[in-house]
Amino acid sequence: MTTDSDRRLIIVSNRAPYSFRKVGDKVQPVRSIGGLVTALEPAVMARNGAWIAWGTSSKSRRPHSEVKLPPNKPSYTFHPILLSSDEVSDFYYGFSNSVLWPLCHYFTGNLDVQIKERRAYARVNGRFANLALQIASPEDFIWVQDYQLGLVPGMIRQKLPDARVGFFWHIPFPDVDVFSILPGARGFIEAMLGADRIGFHVPNYVESFLKTVGRLTSHEVDPDRGRVIFKGREVQVGAWPISVDYKTINDRAGLASIQKKALKIRETFSAERIILGVDRLDYTKGILERLFAIDRFFLKHPKYRGKVSFIQVAAPSRSQVGSYRDLKAEIERIVGEINGKYARLGWTPVHYFYKGFSFDEVLILYLAADVALVTPLIDGMNLVAKEYVSARLDNTGVLILSERTGAAQELKEAIPVNPYDVEGTVDAISRALRMSRREQRQRMIALRNRIKNWDIFRWSDAFLSGQPASFDR
Repeated sequence: MTTDSDRRLIIVSNRAPYSFRKVGDKVQPVRSIGGLVTALEPAVMARNGAWIAWGTSSKSRRPHSEVKLPPNKPSYTFHPILLSSDEVSDFYYGFSNSVLWPLCHYFTGNLDVQIKERRAYARVNGRFANLALQIASPEDFIWVQDYQLGLVPGMIRQKLPDARVGFFWHIPFPDVDVFSILPGARGFIEAMLGADRIGFHVPNYVESFLKTVGRLTSHEVDPDRGRVIFKGREVQVGAWPISVDYKTINDRAGLASIQKKALKIRETFSAERIILGVDRLDYTKGILERLFAIDRFFLKHPKYRGKVSFIQVAAPSRSQVGSYRDLKAEIERIVGEINGKYARLGWTPVHYFYKGFSFDEVLILYLAADVALVTPLIDGMNLVAKEYVSARLDNTGVLILSERTGAAQELKEAIPVNPYDVEGTVDAISRALRMSRREQRQRMIALRNRIKNWDIFRWSDAFLSGQPASFDR
């Protein structure tokens, strides 16, 4: 019997595995950075599959038809979907990131529902589905990724009833009372149920989804087995927490060039101890609340002034959306206030970088940081926490982790915090800086073993085989 792991694999995602840049008369592929590409490219290569995604928008850089990838070992075919500027505005910045993103992160006050954007979302999802149908056969396994493509499973099922389809939802899935705010919520849920297997990062999201199915539809739900009976088919719903490439991070962190640069960081920032935050600039990441805690920390613990510095990296994101521009301005204002209040000659309390860093640059910061302050207001998983742990070769360092992340359900040796509780976060920072080396090592060894034993490749293999993860490992 053919299992899904054995089938030819077709990935359907919003983000492409490669971007393309023009060098002279040639167009060169550049591999995208991120866990999804790291996890899925080996799987699609091994199965001589295909990858459908939004192609680069610049006419001078984009491929005009399918491309064999990767360039050094062509093993699968990339099929770009080319979006118009209106489609990018309405589908991506509009419905995907001004409706679905805030809704699923409980920021319902940020919703901006426009009928033309809702229609654009359906239309673009249809384009992805139609291209998948053109290149897929009933023997293939089509794996659709994330909230931007929530209607695609149902669209594929409608036209290819015998297809094998998986769907992974990478962001939080909210309570039914919140999700039901979405116009057309029932139809959206039933489109997701076009998949044979639906994955979320943690059991909480599975529970929320199944309750939503039970409340908004009349389909039979078996929460104990994680099953929904939809139009005579059994749909599997489970939790598969995404991870990171532990070995690559661990090995690269051990390079002499990386280690040498990490040692210079304290000298560069004139600090005995370093606290680190690394995020996309997004209102869900809790950067403002984190800065409030840093401000309060220096007020409450003046002995650390001149000795501890906080580094915040905020990678630019969705700057076309007004709420993101407003957040950027407010963060910069608060950083200025803190530095104006506490800075002294030769020492600055907060170093803020609004720019994208290369992975090696982030890795250097991971190695230099005594404390990682990972405090999103809510996050589907959060891979920064797992990257920090994977980089800690000497088994020292302390992870402070928001209990409102998916990662908190796995990384139980981290110091948990409520990101809305400023005083609690201040106490956690103080505790982390006072923690003995022995306790640091005990916690970090356990954390590193968890990630080593469930890395990014275990995640993709487990989903394709249909074997849900154990959260007691």
